[in-house]
Amino acid sequence: MQETVKAVSAELQNYADRGIFQNFSLAEQASIGSMNYRFHWLAEMPFNLRLNVQKLEIEIKDVLPAVPFRSKMDKEFRSFLQQRSSESIPSHRRLDNQRFTFSCKNRQEKLSISIGFQSGDGGEAAKTAVNLIHEIFNNFLLEGPYQNYMVEFFNVPEE
Repeated sequence: MQETVKAVSAELQNYADRGIFQNFSLAEQASIGSMNYRFHWLAEMPFNLRLNVQKLEIEIKDVLPAVPFRSKMDKEFRSFLQQRSSESIPSHRRLDNQRFTFSCKNRQEKLSISIGFQSGDGGEAAKTAVNLIHEIFNNFLLEGPYQNYMVEFFNVPEE
């Protein structure tokens, strides 16, 4: 259990140490076996990652706000997440669905992603979570039809 917390914390701290994340913090333990990480990157609002050591799972909480359940954007995001494991994606950007499990949930119009992993893979799961956030912002949102969404919810300039 502690090995997983150390691996995930070290990987995320590495991004903060390199100046990629701002205001990185390890938030209070939500429950036994659970750690919350918070940082700013790519957007004004902070990102929240929750490590569930019991389930061996990292959740990227509320990565996309204001997305109605079963809306076009919800469906397209779920499809995007599945496509990230495709052989057509370059290997350095591809999600490893042999090593990790990926799921998406929409609660109160907020999309979250869970990444399940095996014991000993916590650090790689954290790295995968960071890479996935990058893919969401730079591929799904910026290259997709969501410029207005980015302006409205992430305060990205219209240009």
